[in-house]
Amino acid sequence: MAGGLMADPRVLWSEDVLRYRDTDANGHVNNAVFAAFCESGRVQFFASHLTPLLTSDTFFVIARFVIDYRAELHYPGRIRTATWLARAGRTSLGFRHRILTGDTVAGEAESVCVLLSKETRRPVALGAAGAVAERLVVEAG
Repeated sequence: MAGGLMADPRVLWSEDVLRYRDTDANGHVNNAVFAAFCESGRVQFFASHLTPLLTSDTFFVIARFVIDYRAELHYPGRIRTATWLARAGRTSLGFRHRILTGDTVAGEAESVCVLLSKETRRPVALGAAGAVAERLVVEAG
């Protein structure tokens, strides 16, 4: 399920360890923890590719986040999350995420992050980060 993503250098892979505290009353990893896995990937993606290109008077916020749950996760275990850019706009970036345990897809998510001005708290153009982001977009996944 992750074949093409594994070989694509534009896809960032992050790993997490499932913790006992991640479980809920149903005995599986709580749904909110899936969001944290995706956040880890996004933060690493920004740090690796885009943050060094931003001016100090801007910052990213998450404007949209949607998760589709495909399989349960159970403690103990490990997961890998693929994070890639699906879209680069003028002021925003669209990400896709795929959470895997072994070869099983446990979840898929989409997120949109918008670049804001610290002063006005309004969207601003991505500038140099946008030019780099356009080259990092993965068309399919």
